[in-house]
Amino acid sequence: MNKQNDEASASEVLQNYETSVSEVVKIIETAPDNTPILVDLDETIFLRNSTEEYLNTLYPRIFGWLLLTLLNFLKPWNWLPGEIKGEVSRDWMRVFIATLLFPWTLILWQWRAKQLAQAYGNTTLIQALTKKENSRVILVTLGFGLIVRLIAKHLPITFDDIIACRFWSGAIDRQQGKNSLVIASLGKDEVARAIAVTDSTNDNPLLASVAIPCLVLWSEAKYVPAMSDMADIYIPFLYLERAKRPGQKFFVNVIIYDDFLVLILAASWLNSQPILHAISMLFLMLSFWCIYELGYIENDIIAERFEKKPKLSETYQRYKNRISVWHAWLWTVFFAVPGIIILVLTKVVFSDTSFGSEVITLDLLRTALTNMALWISLLLVVRVSFFAYNYVDKQTRTWLYFILQAYKCFGFLVVTKINAIGAMLFVAQVISRWIPYFVYRFAKNDWTEELPYQLLRILLFGFLVIALTLGTQDISILVNWQTLVIFIWCVYRGRPHFMKVVRQVHLISKDQWDIEVKTTTE
Repeated sequence: MNKQNDEASASEVLQNYETSVSEVVKIIETAPDNTPILVDLDETIFLRNSTEEYLNTLYPRIFGWLLLTLLNFLKPWNWLPGEIKGEVSRDWMRVFIATLLFPWTLILWQWRAKQLAQAYGNTTLIQALTKKENSRVILVTLGFGLIVRLIAKHLPITFDDIIACRFWSGAIDRQQGKNSLVIASLGKDEVARAIAVTDSTNDNPLLASVAIPCLVLWSEAKYVPAMSDMADIYIPFLYLERAKRPGQKFFVNVIIYDDFLVLILAASWLNSQPILHAISMLFLMLSFWCIYELGYIENDIIAERFEKKPKLSETYQRYKNRISVWHAWLWTVFFAVPGIIILVLTKVVFSDTSFGSEVITLDLLRTALTNMALWISLLLVVRVSFFAYNYVDKQTRTWLYFILQAYKCFGFLVVTKINAIGAMLFVAQVISRWIPYFVYRFAKNDWTEELPYQLLRILLFGFLVIALTLGTQDISILVNWQTLVIFIWCVYRGRPHFMKVVRQVHLISKDQWDIEVKTTTE
């Protein structure tokens, strides 16, 4: 009902005060001397929105985008009391919080405001106003003084006064409205004989108060939301949630409740600082999935390109272009750095006598750098492996899938340790993930005849031996005559299957299962 009333009110304002550009120019040029001319800023004399342009200056941009996205999600302006609660305070809270968290924006704005003023000044209106040397031209806006004054400074016109909202009391000023601010500054009599030029139907009270109201929409004006060019930016896990597994809460149900908890039970449980270790593993898990997610995105793109009936979600097209390899790696490092630092700190014995002398040492720094190098190397291997998985035929993918699942558990052992029990949990996790995929690929009418069980035995034996070696940190399990002889026997028995698998490997583009040849490329 309120929305209908607002629309009706806006329509009434348009009917009563709407003026063409040529009429506005004529009114200004023929106005008597000493006539106050009240000019709106946003989308009027400045053909953009000053608040949005200021927020678009936040740097680093990715964190500015995250802040604005978080504010739009939380809507803290709805938490304010009384009459300042709600949308009336939205812009003030966004500017206020962003400026406090990104104070250097005020410095950047000095430079950017000049550029914007030169690029988006309303030439037609400015030329008409500059001819009125004997009239007072007053800039009136619900924008914020610290933002608009710099734009006004660089516009090719001198304003006799600037009426804007205060930074600290912006919510109160915006709640009072433009008309109240103008009357408080100029007085009713001055306002009553003024000309007002604005593009906003919300300025109805001001338009009703002046002698000559001009409501005009400028064709060159645009409202460009802050960070709108970041709409297609890569955000970790967004593709998993919105495109790969929409509606399944993949991040929580799989990454956190499954993969992360398995890692905690196998590794953090034994650490002398289990809470810190768990936190470090969380950061490293997020780092790992930033790269692993790239494989999922790539997998869907390849499926769309080569498969006759690809299994793609309804939201795939909306999110497929948000892939950015470099952004993914930046996020990976962003999560990895605190993860590695916290992991190294778990090696410190926290006590009054040892903390100060042991936390920052050359050995710890060397350990952190080594762990970071090992971690990044692991992720490079994961990325290459997933790339290979995506570009080989589907039957060969069966064996690479096993390796990809192993990375999710055993990959973390490049920076941390587990025991034999943890190793067995990892084995159970990997095999439980792989078996359904294995059956999916081989489940045909004659699948038991084609089942490469000899090769399967080699894979499982080698995997279990390596897992136990890593879990116990006992290299003798892997390097002994018994292990060597068993492995040689398994390889000999499974050689026909092994050679068959090697011979059938080919690129996904040559796969005959469900290919549809396309002339277009991604």
